[in-house]
Amino acid sequence: MPPHSDYIRRENTALAYGLAIAGMVAFTPVFAAGKIADGLLPVVVLVWLRFLGGAVTIVGFGAIRRVPIVSQLSPLWKLHLMRAFCGIGGLACSIHAASILPLADATAIGLTKGIIAIALAGLILKELITGRHWLSGALCAIGAYLVVRSVSGGGGQTTLALDGVVAALMAAVFMACEALIMRYIAQRENTVTILAYVNVFASVLLTLPVLWIIREQQIPLSSLWAFAWLGPVAIIGQSLNISAYRRAGAATLAPIYYSSVVLAAVFAYVVWGEVPSPIAAVGAGLIILGGLVLSCPLPFRKVQGSRRG
Repeated sequence: MPPHSDYIRRENTALAYGLAIAGMVAFTPVFAAGKIADGLLPVVVLVWLRFLGGAVTIVGFGAIRRVPIVSQLSPLWKLHLMRAFCGIGGLACSIHAASILPLADATAIGLTKGIIAIALAGLILKELITGRHWLSGALCAIGAYLVVRSVSGGGGQTTLALDGVVAALMAAVFMACEALIMRYIAQRENTVTILAYVNVFASVLLTLPVLWIIREQQIPLSSLWAFAWLGPVAIIGQSLNISAYRRAGAATLAPIYYSSVVLAAVFAYVVWGEVPSPIAAVGAGLIILGGLVLSCPLPFRKVQGSRRG
């Protein structure tokens, strides 16, 4: 299925970065849901609430806007199903990791998805991977490492639980795969259809086992309602991410997602009182520099091109 002209936007790295950052702001509390719940709800129930709430939100929005979501089966339904599996795996692993590790630590480990996405974008999507991509990725990775070291106290004082580290790495793999699928379908179908399929598929896949867990553990309805915000907030984040992928390739967007560790550090400071050290500012500066490496033009090359002309 070729790209649809109505869903393709002119390449705009700066705007894509802005949309991606806004999406990360929305997703930060979603990924921290396990730490916020503090054992009140199992991870799988939180994931189910996120997708069920997302399905209700986007289907309701589609009905109001009269978007034909189910007039015919999407020819890309298999990709939507694959993305649903990746979304469930990525979110479950992220929430589990963040419930065990310090939030910034879990986020930083998960940022290996950027390097994975860059490699997969070149191998699978045949996107052009240049030296600027790798330089940007390296700068962002170093910056993220400095931020997480500062938040965790540095000097190896915080011992990371092995299962938390494994969960964060698995989340990175799932999210890298999801990013590539999103890049492909974002240029072929409208946003409401994309979000409806992934949220409905994921919620349907989880409903029966989660209802069994709720019954077995006698989870009260009040606890479920306390996290009803997960779905609508995630839909906002997903919409912004889709808009970003319509304006830039997966390899181009991958490095900017390193700034999520900065957002996680800020969120942890506001909610739990974690105070970043000065080295965190250095790390944040490197992350921003990594983004500028891709978003800013190369004047030297332009000058050379004009001289040749």
